[in-house]
Amino acid sequence: MPADVAEPPKTWQQTKSEMTQTAILDAAVTCFYELGYANTTTENVARKAGVSRGAMLHHFPTRFDLIKAAVEHLNQQRLAVFAEEEWRIQRGAEHSRIEEGIDAYWRQLNTPVFVVVQELKIAARTDKELDAVLKPALKAYGRAWYEAVRQIFPDLALSEAFLRTTYLTQYLLEGMAAAKIGGGPRVPEELMLDWLKRELRRSYQDVLTTVKRPD
Repeated sequence: MPADVAEPPKTWQQTKSEMTQTAILDAAVTCFYELGYANTTTENVARKAGVSRGAMLHHFPTRFDLIKAAVEHLNQQRLAVFAEEEWRIQRGAEHSRIEEGIDAYWRQLNTPVFVVVQELKIAARTDKELDAVLKPALKAYGRAWYEAVRQIFPDLALSEAFLRTTYLTQYLLEGMAAAKIGGGPRVPEELMLDWLKRELRRSYQDVLTTVKRPD
C-alpha cells in the first residue's frame, strides 16, 4: 500500500479478534510462569484466557502455533517495557542518566517475565520443538534490544566503550537475576550495582560530559 494512502479502519470483528488473540498469548505467558512450560496445555491457556476451546483453535490450531506466537509476544513485551521505561527516565536529560537507567533495567529483570524467559531456556534444552522457536527468537530480541539501547543512549553510543559496556551490563545483570531464580548463593546486589554504575561512568568519560543528548 502506498505511503500516502491511509489504511482502512479496522472492523469491530478484527479488533475483537486481535483482543482475543492478545488475551490468549498473555494467558500463555502466565501459564508458563505459574505451571511451567512442560505443564502448560492449550486447555490451561484457554481456561486462563477465558475463551472456548474453539476460539483457541481458531487462532492457534496447534500447540506449536501457540508456543511460537507466545514466545514472540513475550519478547515484544520485554522490549516494549524496556524501551518505554528507559525513554521515560532519560526524557529531558542533557546527558544520559546512567544510574537511573541501571536501576530501571534491574527492576525489569526481577519480574515474572524474566522468570518465564529462563523457564523457556531450560525447557528448550531437551525440547527440540521449543528450541527451534526459542533460539531465533532470542537472537532477534538481542539485536532489537541492542538497537534500542543505541537509540535510547545516543551520547553513550558514541563512546569507544559502548559495545563492551553494553554487553557487560546485560550479562552481569541478567546473570545476577538468573542466579536469584536458581536459588544459589545470594548475590550482593547493592555492591554489584554500585560497582557497575561507577564502572560505566568511568568508561564513558570520553562522552559523558562533552556530548549532549539531542533535544
